Amino acid sequence: AEAPGCYDAMPIAPRKRPPTIPTRRTFDDARSYVVMQNVYDGTHMKGVKPGTIKYLRVVESGTKKTWSGGSWGGQGYQAPGMNWHDFTNKVILGDVPVEADGSAYFEVPSERFIFFQALDANKMMVQSMRSGTVVQPGETQSCIGCHEDRLGAQDPAAAARALALKRPASKLAGWYGPERQFNYMREVQPVFDKHCLKCHDFGGKAAGKLVLAGDRNPYFNASYIDLWIWRRGMIKCIGGGPAEVQQAYSWGSHPSKLSKVLRDPPKQHKDLKLSAEDIARINTWLDLNGPYWPTYTCAYPNSQSGRSPIPTGKLQRLYKLTGLNYGGMRTNGRGERAQISFERPELSPCLGRIKDKKGPAYAEALAIIRAGAAALKATPRADMPGFVPCPEHQYRLKRFDATVAIEQAYRRAIREGRKLHDRDVQSLGACRRTPQPGVSSLGVVIRHVPCRDVGVYSAA
Repeated sequence: AEAPGCYDAMPIAPRKRPPTIPTRRTFDDARSYVVMQNVYDGTHMKGVKPGTIKYLRVVESGTKKTWSGGSWGGQGYQAPGMNWHDFTNKVILGDVPVEADGSAYFEVPSERFIFFQALDANKMMVQSMRSGTVVQPGETQSCIGCHEDRLGAQDPAAAARALALKRPASKLAGWYGPERQFNYMREVQPVFDKHCLKCHDFGGKAAGKLVLAGDRNPYFNASYIDLWIWRRGMIKCIGGGPAEVQQAYSWGSHPSKLSKVLRDPPKQHKDLKLSAEDIARINTWLDLNGPYWPTYTCAYPNSQSGRSPIPTGKLQRLYKLTGLNYGGMRTNGRGERAQISFERPELSPCLGRIKDKKGPAYAEALAIIRAGAAALKATPRADMPGFVPCPEHQYRLKRFDATVAIEQAYRRAIREGRKLHDRDVQSLGACRRTPQPGVSSLGVVIRHVPCRDVGVYSAA
């Protein structure tokens, strides 16, 4: 029989009404804080000795405001494609110190979806939060530990003894410059360009094992594809799954072969001299679950993957000419290696599959790739300098900004103790469309929301 539960509890005697806990949420730009009681208190921290964790990294997974017709299919549907299997972009907000007792107390930005990673002395990830949290303005949010046992009981006085609470809250220290969306081509590829292309370029003596060139293709770039193909065993990332909580040290920089080679080069790499920052950039990329694209906006929304300058029909034709598997790039990480180079079309590996280099098939295939390269020069995509979102995505970004402006107007009204009606915020938006029943002129669905402070309408 099941143990007694606590559902549908009913009082059997009069009792004193419990105290009402006032909200700490404010409607201004108040700071927000997080308290970690003990990072070692967790169900999946096997083998992590006290004193191992020195920092917590705070990462934002940004809001998806746009989508595309073209998609990337990995462990799920991505429109547009973002990463090989992981679905989100990343922004590193910085790291904060962890005290000797495993506690941390730090300031975080309000109303942003964030998660935490436990780092060792080398700032390599030991364990990562794979969900996330949002802290409201003025709120202090706390947690017991890293994946604490939800069925266990905790000492209520333990938090008061936390060393981190005996000092002011730590501020996020940033990561090699100002806060920004993590862009593989900007943050990681330069390390390979500087140290690895002598051997690991197209046609290089080690290209058969691994290509680390930065040449872009319809999906990502050459080095990213070669590293992410799982059967090659170079990295240990988990993409969008599995759903179960993972054991400490089970993925990220610690178990990845790529990181081990860079930190302790074997004989064939005895001349490899990377700086501490170079190594940190590679390790951090692995710890973030191998992201590529910095943004959900794109310049080619209707192409395959939502990123390709080669239209879908032309790409299918190229694959037919070269004998490639059109769907192979998207099959559980076991697909084709990088086959196209927009930077150096003549070096595109797919052309090597055509025997007659002077025949019409070769000329047509090369022309398709060159046309894609020309399109990228005219219209850069999101992994290139000069990128501008397509018109539809620009519209959706403006529409999102309009709803934020409306929300800010409501908050000002709440702070000032006055009413604000829908008609008073119509002029805040620049993205007007023909009004529909139940929809404001901003294209925003309106619903009435009771509020104990003032009666207002809010954007849905």
